[in-house]
Amino acid sequence: MQLGKTQTLKISEKNHSGWILVDESGEKAFLPKVFTSDDKEIDDDVEVFVYQDDGKLKATTEIPLAEVGEYAVMGCVQSLPSGAFMDWGIIKDLFIPYKQQKSKILEGKRYLVYLYVEETLGLITGTTKFKRNPQYQDLPFEKGEKVDLIIMNESELGWNVIINKKYIGLIYTSDVFKKLYPLSEEGGYIKAIREDGKIDISLQPEGFENVDEFKQKILDKLEENYGLLFLSDKSTPEEIKDELQMSKKNFKKALGGLYKDKIVEIMDDKIKLV
Repeated sequence: MQLGKTQTLKISEKNHSGWILVDESGEKAFLPKVFTSDDKEIDDDVEVFVYQDDGKLKATTEIPLAEVGEYAVMGCVQSLPSGAFMDWGIIKDLFIPYKQQKSKILEGKRYLVYLYVEETLGLITGTTKFKRNPQYQDLPFEKGEKVDLIIMNESELGWNVIINKKYIGLIYTSDVFKKLYPLSEEGGYIKAIREDGKIDISLQPEGFENVDEFKQKILDKLEENYGLLFLSDKSTPEEIKDELQMSKKNFKKALGGLYKDKIVEIMDDKIKLV
């Protein structure tokens, strides 16, 4: 049985309060009646998330915000001296012991939480203490791959981010072209995987194959401004960033394409739709 993971189990027994589910080794978990359905029979498979409750394995068809080994943003539903209970999307709340809190967790606030199985008691536990920019091996990414991000916090180098709920990466300040907010979600791209296993992230795709996205962004801004945009290839990176949330490099590529297609006219201090 994979504790803290979504998995497929087999229905072994039905009773008035729910189903007994088993894995291939015969280990059992209980699925409460509220999560059962009439279209399933004994020996049918069912996909569930397995957790603990009062020392016993239970299952739910609910989808948790995160599984063991993943990060998610969760709200605190109760804060006690011994620890805090977090809403992680299933019927049972996740407990974060006081010693696993980077700072005191307050009821009603949202926090970035990592899930793991505590070795001594074997319990699914949360923590808000985690390494910054850890070194990884055998990463399942390719350069340029699109990924989902959770924004962590700003540092001296840029912004630390969570990649696909599992990995920590960094967006360098020079690659930030829009306002970022802690705990918000963004789309991003793998910029580089360094020899030390650290991951660099970009908020924008790179290369000529992605120029169309930036072309459209310029055209949308031109239409908003009645066919005029007070930017040109002589504009500063800061001016381009403030107006279009893109780098000057990508701006010049897209602008050159629009000019070549005779869609825009480029003047000394502005761009005009033809």
